[in-house]
Amino acid sequence: MPDNSLQTELQDFDYDFTFVLPSFSFGPPGGYRVVFELAAMLKKNGYSVSLVFIKDIYKGLYKITEDINVKKAQKALSFKFRSYESFKNKFTIKMIWNVIKISEQMRIIDKLINKIKFPVDRDFVRDSNIFDIDLIFSFAVPEKLKTRRIIATAWETAYFVNDFNNCKRKYYLTQHDEDDPSFSGALSYLATKSYSFKLKKIVINKKMLTRFSDENPIKITVAAHVSGMLEIKPEDRGTSVLLQLRNSNDKGARYAIEAVHLIKEKNKEIKFISYGNYSGDIPSYIDHRGYVSNREYIHLFNTCSVFVLPSLVEGFSTPVLEAMSCACVPVATKCGGPEEMVEDNVNGILVPIKDPKSIHDSVLTLLKDKDKRIRMAYSALKSSKNYGPERMYDEFIQGLTSYEKRFIK
Repeated sequence: MPDNSLQTELQDFDYDFTFVLPSFSFGPPGGYRVVFELAAMLKKNGYSVSLVFIKDIYKGLYKITEDINVKKAQKALSFKFRSYESFKNKFTIKMIWNVIKISEQMRIIDKLINKIKFPVDRDFVRDSNIFDIDLIFSFAVPEKLKTRRIIATAWETAYFVNDFNNCKRKYYLTQHDEDDPSFSGALSYLATKSYSFKLKKIVINKKMLTRFSDENPIKITVAAHVSGMLEIKPEDRGTSVLLQLRNSNDKGARYAIEAVHLIKEKNKEIKFISYGNYSGDIPSYIDHRGYVSNREYIHLFNTCSVFVLPSLVEGFSTPVLEAMSCACVPVATKCGGPEEMVEDNVNGILVPIKDPKSIHDSVLTLLKDKDKRIRMAYSALKSSKNYGPERMYDEFIQGLTSYEKRFIK
């Protein structure tokens, strides 16, 4: 039985919780992982849980909205991608999953996966227990789905949850400003509209808590996705800087690269390392590693003294937390997530978005004042211990329990 007051009532429900996500991903971004981790902990604590993945999501979204811009967005997707989306089901996903798992032992398969540039996080595939949860692949939320609660996890899926009539307890996990044009582009107005739906909001940072304060949203605190550890003391590190460079406009890679250019003009001795799926032009003086395993990821945080997160929009930004857990001082933009854990000039430095000069100044401040950097590194390490999956789970359960006792009969 479940461990607390959100017990399954004596009604004909197949699931206590159903999370609705966009297309399934073998290299899931942070927002997906929050959902996967919550689902796994709910399952572990005795709840019945399902994950619904919407196939060819723009096709279904157009049926709901009849918005011509959604139709255009769907047509812009490649035929290969749309075919893959339609093809997905639990059997095919599990088959591909198992192929990826054994590919590291079979070099021919591994080379094929790399050749076709299939987006996959091998650590996620190797370590995840996602198939312990019921996975449903559908073009919409199945009409006959019997779930006590249903939770949208992105602005697109909010339309499907809002349109689903077989559940009264509807929630919306709003992790960041998805209606920022850098994130949702030409469809940002539809993201904004999704926030007006009568779905109880769950937020993960103070920025979203403030934005929806009139609705009294449920607030939870996210945990790191990768367990960091201190391998090299801050005082034993040099002047290496780690950058996150990712393709999406909302991740702000161009501003980090511009900041590095400014630094390199007069400080050629500083070493820059980056990771992420960024495919734009990267100067030769940045050692770009691309995809890195969790082990290498943690090693980089321990090798480098400073971590730069240049994002325009973030939900919680677990890389900042993971850097802090390795005593790597973060220089992060005020984009929503970093403000949750970074106390400016105490355990990290916060800078404005789209401001390479501020990144430049902050990085140099930390590298030129070693005592300050070391002091902030240990403060960051201490702060990181306040976040964990148990806290995230407890706040989720307590928030829903309080809300349902007061407002749902």
